[in-house]
Amino acid sequence: MTAADEEAPPALPGPERPAPQDGPGDVPLPADAEHDISELIHAISGATGSAGPFVYAPNSSVNTGSVHGGQRVHNKTSGEQRARRATRVHEGPVPDAEVRAAAFGFAKPAWFDSAVAELEGGLLFLAGSPGSGRRTAALNLLRECCGEDGALRALDSVTELDRWQPNDASARGYLVDGLFPSRPLGPAVLGHVRSLLKRARACMVIILPDDSALLRRLEQDLHVTPVTCQPPPPASVFADRLGAVVPEERERERLLAALDGDLLEELLAPALVPAEVVELVTAIVEADGDAEALGDLGARLSYRAEQEVPQLIADLRSEPDALAFLLAACVYEGLDHRIVGEEASRLLELAEGRLTAVLPATDSQGARGEDRPNPDFVFKRPLSELLHAVRAARQPRAIRSEGAYAYRVEPVAFVRHRQAEVVLRHVWREYGSLSELLVTWLSEVNNDNELTRPVGRVMGMATSWGGGRRALHHVRVLAQSERTTSRLIAAHALGIAAEDPVLVAEVRYRLQQWSMAVSPQLRTTVAYACAAEFGLSRPDVALRLLHRLIRGARPGDREDDGQARVQVAVRAAIQSLFQAGNEETVFGRLVEWLDAEGAEDEQLLMLFGQLFQAPTWFQRQLAEGSAHGQLITAVIRRSLNSAGSFDTTCTALLQWADWGRWDEIAAQAVEYLFAELARSMRHGEFRLFVEMEEHGSEDWAGRESARQALNRWRSGKTGEAA
Repeated sequence: MTAADEEAPPALPGPERPAPQDGPGDVPLPADAEHDISELIHAISGATGSAGPFVYAPNSSVNTGSVHGGQRVHNKTSGEQRARRATRVHEGPVPDAEVRAAAFGFAKPAWFDSAVAELEGGLLFLAGSPGSGRRTAALNLLRECCGEDGALRALDSVTELDRWQPNDASARGYLVDGLFPSRPLGPAVLGHVRSLLKRARACMVIILPDDSALLRRLEQDLHVTPVTCQPPPPASVFADRLGAVVPEERERERLLAALDGDLLEELLAPALVPAEVVELVTAIVEADGDAEALGDLGARLSYRAEQEVPQLIADLRSEPDALAFLLAACVYEGLDHRIVGEEASRLLELAEGRLTAVLPATDSQGARGEDRPNPDFVFKRPLSELLHAVRAARQPRAIRSEGAYAYRVEPVAFVRHRQAEVVLRHVWREYGSLSELLVTWLSEVNNDNELTRPVGRVMGMATSWGGGRRALHHVRVLAQSERTTSRLIAAHALGIAAEDPVLVAEVRYRLQQWSMAVSPQLRTTVAYACAAEFGLSRPDVALRLLHRLIRGARPGDREDDGQARVQVAVRAAIQSLFQAGNEETVFGRLVEWLDAEGAEDEQLLMLFGQLFQAPTWFQRQLAEGSAHGQLITAVIRRSLNSAGSFDTTCTALLQWADWGRWDEIAAQAVEYLFAELARSMRHGEFRLFVEMEEHGSEDWAGRESARQALNRWRSGKTGEAA
């Protein structure tokens, strides 16, 4: 269970906020059309908070797609699985929600207590294979040593521990996501880190891959023995997880009664990793005791996909349309079957015979030989037959609500979990000539957010399927494309690629280089990446990159040189980072930039005006009269007195006053703010109060403060507004 899976509390009644603008997925744009700010936010990172599908399917068995994660398994469609969860932080404060999610239903392995004792000495190396629940175990180890309320921070594998300093006084635990291979730890660095942790009264867990050479080197050079993350027995994980999800024993017995005979014992094979056990728990709980809804569990569990994919490909060798449909379903699993069919047709057309096992043979006179499949012919099978051929199924109709309106879909999902990723990885590695075709096919996808997100995910995963110095080559091609869609795909791909501890260094290097590039396409891609998975999990790094972009773009730059695109992308990225829970960090950094540099004042103030449209954090600080509240007042005053940012800021403040009729916090914030603004009125404050007087209602918050300020000015008790 993750924070994204937790049920949100019901919203309190209040004023109706303006409806969101249509996203680019609502109305397809021309291939060369540039998104505006609201569209970019929706395209890059809006999915992280988007509502999932609402499925009305009484008495039905619903499988919404692939799974990933440790003991915090996620069973979502491949197109939404990364969007629907809170992004794992790889550099920065670890959210409390992620720590709580790791502790939910956690089954303590046999080595856990001894590892806690070792970690209390300051430093622990934890090694394990993917799927063993290393990160989940590491977070629980830190939670055990630091206490439930102890602040934790994550560090990327590129962190240079010889130069690292624990400069966050509140942090009590650090999670290092791998060691960069080219910079192995030495005894001196290890001693330095231990002394720093002791001085800070903190502890650190370094996660390592299950690499025998690396572990042997650590033992020989550092005389440390990493703890092997050996998962607890599947039965233990199953019992703890089911007990956490369903606390009542009688209810658990009812759910398990839907299983036939010894099926549970058969399914809990010793080789199952925690993620697969939690997948089983999820399926049992969702069936709600209905044996018919539970279906054939053995056919749905993901651990069997790896064994069966090669045979699946072999069975479809002579069926190019089925192969194309299989690949399309792998990329777009969870989307409407019409989209999957269209993309499969486009792939088949681009293949030009490369998906056909037997090519037609002709003699020297062009005489026709035996009948053979025509690569240009789209052999139209019934949807049900195609789905059966690739072992997928059409799901019950679902209602989705991305954008400004809801719509119905009938998603395509594989019967076996994780089949999509396994198929794509297999064909990418085993059929080298196919990778170029896949890149061409995916890079020319239509300008539609519903398509670019899964494509970006696949492009990102492909960076680790290949390797070598050209691992990011196909992503760079997308990053310098004239098409906005291609650059959005590149941004998502970079975020996925950066989850690989080896590739993250190259991703960061490329983004740093691109942020200084002459090409506005590359700089725009950097801004998109800062708002996508890469930036959301590394807010500090993202803000440094965005600052570099701000310094390289000016409000007066011409439209035709691409600078305006960079500005729009930067605004979208700043707002996305702010709305992702980094309000204090983003605001503080913008204030630093505003105080340090005068050249970008107008652009920075426009950024503030944009942020004021997401007012919750600002209003809370103002209502509480905090130190941030004083800074916010100063920035608002400055924004009102700047020609470029007045309109945006004034509009936002009038909306605050309107919302104050129902929201007590908003009302307190506006009353405090207007009282402060009235103390020293220049032309910006004066214009705001005039707008308030002319367009506001009597019950708006701050209305009386604005009226009194204007009356004092008109009676000559205050100086004339400049």
